[in-house]
Amino acid sequence: MLVSAVTHRERFFAVMENRPVDRPPFFPDITDWYKARRAPVGEPQKYGTGEFIFDDDPFHRNQIDMPERFRDFTLFDFYREFDWGCPVHAYGSYEVHYEGVCVREEREGTRRREIVETPVGTLHTIWGMAPFGSESIVRYPVQGPDDVPALEFLAAHTHYRGQPEIVRRILYALGDRGVLDIPIWRTPFGSLVQDYMGYEAVAYALADDPGIVRRLMTALEAGFFERVRVASELPGRIVIITDHADEHLISPRQLRDYCAPYYREAQSILHRAGKLVSTHLDGNIRGYLGLLATAGFDLLDGCTPAPMGNYEPEDLATVLGSNVKAYCGVPSALFCAGEDFDEILAYGKRILDSLSPYVILNVGDVLPPNGKIEHVIALGEMVKQTHRPPD
Repeated sequence: MLVSAVTHRERFFAVMENRPVDRPPFFPDITDWYKARRAPVGEPQKYGTGEFIFDDDPFHRNQIDMPERFRDFTLFDFYREFDWGCPVHAYGSYEVHYEGVCVREEREGTRRREIVETPVGTLHTIWGMAPFGSESIVRYPVQGPDDVPALEFLAAHTHYRGQPEIVRRILYALGDRGVLDIPIWRTPFGSLVQDYMGYEAVAYALADDPGIVRRLMTALEAGFFERVRVASELPGRIVIITDHADEHLISPRQLRDYCAPYYREAQSILHRAGKLVSTHLDGNIRGYLGLLATAGFDLLDGCTPAPMGNYEPEDLATVLGSNVKAYCGVPSALFCAGEDFDEILAYGKRILDSLSPYVILNVGDVLPPNGKIEHVIALGEMVKQTHRPPD
C-alpha cells in the first residue's frame, strides 16, 4: 500500500529496499551551477561537486550572476523551495595522517603542485584548472620505475581516521530532505589510472611490465581496505567507491579483473555493517553492463545515457532490479543546448518508464554552470505529477 505523505529520504530508501512509493524520487545535483553563480570565473573551487554548503556560510552572499528571483537563496533553499531531494557527497568524512612523509602544496596561476617527500624519493603531481575552477592532473607523480619506491612508502605510511561529527552535522542539516554518501575514493587499480600513473602509462606497464602494476596495487590495497573499515564505522547508510570508471579509461576486462574483486570484498565488509555500496559511473559504460549486476554494488551513481554516454536508458534496464538501483539523469547537455521543456520532460519520462521502480531521477549527472535552472524546476514538477498519492 502506498503512503500518501513520505519524505524525500523515505522515498529514496523505499526504492533501495524494494518497497512501494508514492512517486519516483527526484534528486538533482545543482552544486556546479550554484557555485558558478557565487564565485568568479578563474578562481579555485572552494567546494566540490555534490558537497553540502551550510546555510550560514558567507559564500551564499557572493553575487556574480545569480538570477534576481534567487538572489538571496542558499544552495539548500532551492531544495526547500522546489521540493527536491538533495544528494550529498560527505567529503571530509575522514582525516588523512602521514608518518615520515612531508606533503606540501604550491600554487602558481592556474597550476597547483603537490610535493610528497619520502625517505626513498619525491613525488610531484601537477593539476591544471579549468575556467570554472575544476581541476585535473596534467602531470602524474609516478613517471617511471624510479618513482615506485616512493609511492610504496607513501601508501604504507598513510592512515585514515573517521570524522563522525562531520557526517552527523550534514545528516542533521539535511533532515528528511536528503541523502548522503561517504566517499572512500578509488580501488588500487583505479588509483593508478586516475591519480598516480595515468591511463597511458598503466596501459604500457600492463603490456611491458605487469609486475609493476601488481606491485603497486598490492601497496595500495591496505589503504583501500582501511578506508572501507573507517567508512563502515561512520554514520550514514551509503558508501561510494569512486573509480569514476569509464570503459575508455578502464576497459571492461580490466574492471572485471582488477577492480571487481575489490568491489565485492568491500561490499561484504560494508553489508555486515549495514551499509549500502555505491559507485560513480557518469561516462561510457555500455561495455560494463554485463558485469555491473554482479560487481558488488547496490547503487549506481551518476548514470548519464546518450547523447553523453554510449548507451540508452533501456540498456541500463538490463542491469537494474531488486539488488541494483541507479541514479539516472536526463543528460545535462540538454539543459545547456537550447532544448525546450518538452524534450527534457519527454526524456525524463522515458527514463522513468524504462527504469522504474529501480531508479532515482536526476540531472545527469550534475547541472553544469551554463545549464538552465528553469528546466530543472520543470522536470521536478513533472516528476511530482508522475504518481499521485492516494486520497
